[in-house]
Amino acid sequence: MEASQKLHPTAALLLPDEESLTDDMSYFRRLGVKYEADALIDLLKREKPKSAMPVACHSVADLNAKHAVPVLKKLADYPVQDVKATSVLAVARLAGSEETPWLVECLSRKRTLKGYVLWALAAVGDPAAYGAVKTWFEKHLRKLESNPTGDPLGNVVFAVAYLEQMTEHHPEVMGLLDQFKVVAPRLPENVRSELGHFTRMFADRKNKHGPRESDV
Repeated sequence: MEASQKLHPTAALLLPDEESLTDDMSYFRRLGVKYEADALIDLLKREKPKSAMPVACHSVADLNAKHAVPVLKKLADYPVQDVKATSVLAVARLAGSEETPWLVECLSRKRTLKGYVLWALAAVGDPAAYGAVKTWFEKHLRKLESNPTGDPLGNVVFAVAYLEQMTEHHPEVMGLLDQFKVVAPRLPENVRSELGHFTRMFADRKNKHGPRESDV
């Protein structure tokens, strides 16, 4: 418990609770699929039923099935959004920094969900990804400075979540994060809310909607 409390929010929010695990077991039981790693991996390989693939992705991570990683990696650009998202996060949970090079590659690949790739990188927190995430963030920060509504999905939230963990390794990133703090109050409310949810620097117990212009 003590260790889990020290996890960064992006990692802690990937951990299942008892209720969700029970729900997943019941879900697969209704489908006639065993809640076992090999059965779920087989489901992912067969891609049937498609509707069960996202649940199977996070379930193999819940089961700590590290041998599922090669299958999960093939799904990063699968033509179903929820599968793309859950497969990348499952790889991060199962393989951690061992797959940092692959996650960095996904950040520049077409047809991957960049927000979820950044979430995976933030959850892993590997300094080896710093250059790639910083480059991505600098580009998108410039866009947000001219158009604060230009990131409606809030992908930037997870870049901030990663970079705030790098201040010890790369103190110079504080300058970039300070630039972002100026832009943050002008971001859409849903993005500000996610900043409060997924980052430490914007976590505010009194304000559940993240930073406002009046706070700056």
